[in-house]
Amino acid sequence: MPSPERDTEDLQRRLESLEASVRALSNEVHRLRADRAAPPIPAPRPTQPAAAHSHAVPSADRSDSWVPAQIDFESLIGRYGTLILSTVSALAAVGLFLNWAIEKGFLGPQQRLGLGLIAAVGLAVAGLRLRRTERSFGASLLGLSLAVTLVCAWGAGPALGLVPDWAAFALAAVTSVALAVFAHAEEDEPLWSVGFVGAAIAPFITANGRSNLILLAAYGVAVLGSAGYAMNARRWLVAGRLFLLVALLYTATLATAREAEGGPLLAMGFPLAAALVGVLPWSRGWARRERLRALGVLSAMGAVRSGFGTQHPLDALPVALMIAGAGVLWMVLADRTHLVRDALPAGHRRSHEGDWLDAGVLPLGFALAALAALDASANSSGWFMAAAGVVLLVSVMRAPLGNFRDAAAFATFICALLAELLLLQGRGSAFVASLAVLAASAFAANRLWRSGSWTTLGLIGLAGAFLMSFVQLSERPAYAYTPFLTESSAVALVVLAALVASMSLAAGDRRLVSVLRGGCLAWAFLWVHQEIAFAMNPTASTLFRVTYYAATAVGAVWIGRARGVPVLRHVGLGLAIVAAGAALYGARDLQAIGARIGAALVAAAFLMAIAYWYRRRGTRTAVGSQMSA
Repeated sequence: MPSPERDTEDLQRRLESLEASVRALSNEVHRLRADRAAPPIPAPRPTQPAAAHSHAVPSADRSDSWVPAQIDFESLIGRYGTLILSTVSALAAVGLFLNWAIEKGFLGPQQRLGLGLIAAVGLAVAGLRLRRTERSFGASLLGLSLAVTLVCAWGAGPALGLVPDWAAFALAAVTSVALAVFAHAEEDEPLWSVGFVGAAIAPFITANGRSNLILLAAYGVAVLGSAGYAMNARRWLVAGRLFLLVALLYTATLATAREAEGGPLLAMGFPLAAALVGVLPWSRGWARRERLRALGVLSAMGAVRSGFGTQHPLDALPVALMIAGAGVLWMVLADRTHLVRDALPAGHRRSHEGDWLDAGVLPLGFALAALAALDASANSSGWFMAAAGVVLLVSVMRAPLGNFRDAAAFATFICALLAELLLLQGRGSAFVASLAVLAASAFAANRLWRSGSWTTLGLIGLAGAFLMSFVQLSERPAYAYTPFLTESSAVALVVLAALVASMSLAAGDRRLVSVLRGGCLAWAFLWVHQEIAFAMNPTASTLFRVTYYAATAVGAVWIGRARGVPVLRHVGLGLAIVAAGAALYGARDLQAIGARIGAALVAAAFLMAIAYWYRRRGTRTAVGSQMSA
């Protein structure tokens, strides 16, 4: 028989097994309840072929904001803003300490410099240790140590005088390059940001009011060049903004510096130099285009500042040529950038305004700055603007069809117009004729390089020539000129020829041809009217005018009926009424009774011809109703 102890052990094992089963069952029930309460996970949607979405608008085109939607401003400020501000504060503390020590004389120059280098070494050691556990913050301390080293290097020259300025610049540049290489290899944006800001502001922290502007500009270019290498083509948001802010800082400093030392001229060249060494070799695509555009704006601002300077170390002509050279360099950079077709990155939209800025606004800014440097009121300055127009025309020839070409065409036309204004000052008739020729040339250019700017500006130019020529015809002394043989008559003929030429060049665009054809007819009528309205004497001019109105009315009605153009028929009937009014009312002041009778007979004869046409059997009106005799 089994012993009681064995039965007890067997019962205990069964109870433990039962408890485990109940526990497992309970866990399973809880899991099922949790799954039932959780929201269902949607099944992944099948991937559609690219062709199925060809009609959809890409997300880049739907974005109307220049701020990417995925930016977390709290994280941006917490991770980068505070770090950069702490760097600036730390470097400011070092700079204040050096300046305070200099004023009080507590330490010698060597001791003060040594303290700064000891602080840099301490930061570097702390950064290297922290990188094992906190890589990002440790990298920031390393960048700060290099920035302190840059402050010490720059201060050793201009501030303390321990080494020549060029030696301090060389040491600072080498340190900056080392920082860029390290950040590039580590691919660490915080490290780059801290070190770059420190390198950039080092000359300003140790500034003593006697800095060499050329040395400062060269140092800034070196810093931006190494920074561009460190960024490479990475989409670092904070780094890109800091790069442009530093470029703005140096440009503004140089632009507001002394003109006699070439500060504004250096401000014009500094952004372009930074673009050549810090953007072109290291970036591509839209990142390159955006950075180049910002640097181009800074250079144009420096060019305008230089154009209005009065105490440059060079004469006016060399300054103007330097500004023009900067403008040509910018156009080359823009040309190289826009000839490459790049896909839009996610979250971006195509900026048509940027194309106009690159090819239109900035080139015009450089051209006008060069004009201001010369003499904006001198006739000879017109040749300078003509040369600018030729250079811009080359840009039009190379530009692809689109906004970039439209902007270049606009700038070309404006430069040509300014050249005419300057070269033909005081010669009103010659300017009106040249304006008409320029407008017709715009239509000719449109045949070669299609652009809406050509036709738009051409129409505006023709309208301006139309109005100015009419004013010149009206300002001639009454009854004291020979019709069609004055200088104003010759200008009017040039305007008419330009209108006719433009109409033939616009063949293929029906709406444009219709507008130009109407302009030709209107100008031809007004020109002849002004020639005979005050010709010879009041009697002859009245007879000429009545005959002209009547004959034009008959011609308009005849052409309108033959071609089926209702507008011409309506114009002809209106002119017929005007002719009758001129014959019956306008001729009443004539002294000679024969002239009054003759005017009435002429009007009657032409009006009778019109009435005969409209009353002939089978003639139809515009609405198609039958008219019988």
